[in-house]
Amino acid sequence: MDDLLDAELDLPEATEPRLPLFTLSEAHQLLEVLQHFGATDHDWGAQARHFAAELAARVPSREE
Repeated sequence: MDDLLDAELDLPEATEPRLPLFTLSEAHQLLEVLQHFGATDHDWGAQARHFAAELAARVPSREE
């Protein structure tokens, strides 16, 4: 899976253990990415919209 990571992104070192779940901040970032791709008119866009809705239903909003 590490070969899929973009070296340009500011991510923790691979030597650091990954948490079994996303942090709230990571979940919000992922939601933003899914919402962005969900705006496309493509099969992947439909899947992104589906998972964005699922994630939004399970993650507290930023205001809370």
